[in-house]
Amino acid sequence: MKPAAVATRAALLLFLGWLYGGDVVRWGQAQAAEVTALPELPRLWLGLLGCAVAIGGAVLLVLSRKQPASWKPLRLLTIAIISLLFLDFVVLNSRASPLSADEQSVGAAQLFAEAVSREAGTEAVPRDPTLLGSFLEGLGPVPFFVKGERVPAWKLAVRERCAGPAADAGESPVGTLVYCVSNDRKQAWVTIVGTAQGQLFGPRAIVSTQEGWVGQVHVAPPAEPEEPPQPEPPVWGVPTQPDP
Repeated sequence: MKPAAVATRAALLLFLGWLYGGDVVRWGQAQAAEVTALPELPRLWLGLLGCAVAIGGAVLLVLSRKQPASWKPLRLLTIAIISLLFLDFVVLNSRASPLSADEQSVGAAQLFAEAVSREAGTEAVPRDPTLLGSFLEGLGPVPFFVKGERVPAWKLAVRERCAGPAADAGESPVGTLVYCVSNDRKQAWVTIVGTAQGQLFGPRAIVSTQEGWVGQVHVAPPAEPEEPPQPEPPVWGVPTQPDP
């Protein structure tokens, strides 16, 4: 068999081992971690299948050194590699969201803040938990897992007399939007309980209080008084001549 063909198949097998071996490791880490920040957990069955193809292919590649290029097991190996990658990247991942866990989290906080802002009055921001809870619908899936189990839905915690966005998770569970109302009730901040920003696996914590991560709600500006309509100026026509 030509060295170029051997090198190509060896590179593909190394890629499979790196890709699917990493998926198996991440799946195991997610089962042990308190919180995992991922849009989806790796598929264990697919990871094991990929590892099996990589290991089996490596064995076949070693055995093929004394075989002709038309050796059937090598052809089957090529078909198996192409089929596996097609199943993964075209069939399964075509339905997956292109957004990362960070992007989904930030998007949920901003969408929630925008929805609340539309209901804000000129004197105070909304504080009714029932009203605020109705805005949780439509925020999309929660990109957090607890001990390998996806958090089923977003939750809400309302805090009063805040000087800024909540920086501690307190007793709030993972997947909670913490709505912190200021002392004067004229603004509120929205932060997210997950795991610390930049960590895929870690303890429960406020993800971040940095700019861009915090949703902000403000009272509505007072309506400008309407000016009374101005009378239209009279239209003077050309004087007509009297009939003789």
